Amino acid sequence: MNKNIIKTIFKAIKIILTVVVVIILGAVILQRVSNNKISFFGYGIYTIISESMKPEYEIGDMLVSKEIPEKDIKVGDDIVYIGKSGEYDGKVITHRVTRIDDKIHTQGLSNYREDPAIEYSQVYGKVVKKLFLLSLFSKLMNNSLLFYIIIFVPFTILVFFDIKGIIKDKEELEKKKSKRKIDNTES
Repeated sequence: MNKNIIKTIFKAIKIILTVVVVIILGAVILQRVSNNKISFFGYGIYTIISESMKPEYEIGDMLVSKEIPEKDIKVGDDIVYIGKSGEYDGKVITHRVTRIDDKIHTQGLSNYREDPAIEYSQVYGKVVKKLFLLSLFSKLMNNSLLFYIIIFVPFTILVFFDIKGIIKDKEELEKKKSKRKIDNTES
């Protein structure tokens, strides 16, 4: 295979991965800065920070939730909501709906007691997907040694090779310019 084709393929892959990472990180940062009040087309990304939903979700798992109408919330759904009382006040919670009457009742899978009942206005959305790769990335980011070995070292190597390639390209350009100068003076 031609060397230029391989370079082009790697550059395209690198650009695509960079764009995807920037979009995802932008969404996560925007949600954290806005205290989870902004969603994208009705979707939000949330990170599990406790063991209350084990074994379904682990600490560091990242979930996508979708805003849904109140009538579509069913017993057994995992929902994301903002707590407004007791130990849950001001916290974003992901728990399972256990029953619905004039309020919504939820509970963590590994909790022994039900959460304080909530209003529909507190619900951010229903969990629709666990993001496996982002969950893995989130867990890596929370472990300093793994972050260093798996993220920082390869990233540093990639940057080194990029800089080395830029220097090489610059040297080749300078050689071509020098050769043109020599050719022009000989003419």
